[in-house]
Amino acid sequence: MASARTRLVAGVAAWAAALGAALVVGLTAVGAIGAGLLGPGQQPLTPAEVDARLASAEPAAPVDTPAAVPPAHPVATPEVIATAGGTVLARCTGGTPEVVSAVPAQGFRVQTEDDDGGPRIRFRSGGTRFEVNLRCADGRPVADVRTDD
Repeated sequence: MASARTRLVAGVAAWAAALGAALVVGLTAVGAIGAGLLGPGQQPLTPAEVDARLASAEPAAPVDTPAAVPPAHPVATPEVIATAGGTVLARCTGGTPEVVSAVPAQGFRVQTEDDDGGPRIRFRSGGTRFEVNLRCADGRPVADVRTDD
């Protein structure tokens, strides 16, 4: 029985020694990798060193940019027209109203028509309807909004 017990103690001791050796090798490898990443000459710069390097740096060469070409026809800034049924983004171009976008509110759907009287936008939800008729006044879109419940 003594020999079985001796073998067990020897096996546990060998296992503990192998575990300790693996731990030492792993920690040494991690330390070497960490030291190799920054190394002695790769320490982060202090704020004073950054300022000094920026002050001594030469300015970058100017970049040639093409001159901005004005559009042939000035583009009007779109105006927002909000209703409970949705939102219309419209502008006037050459005295004519133009719908840039029409976004229905939640639960509504949108229909856009363009006839001789100008653009017409309808927002509908069940029996509720909002109708937006657009015209231009002083170069800006004006909305006539009608509601049917």
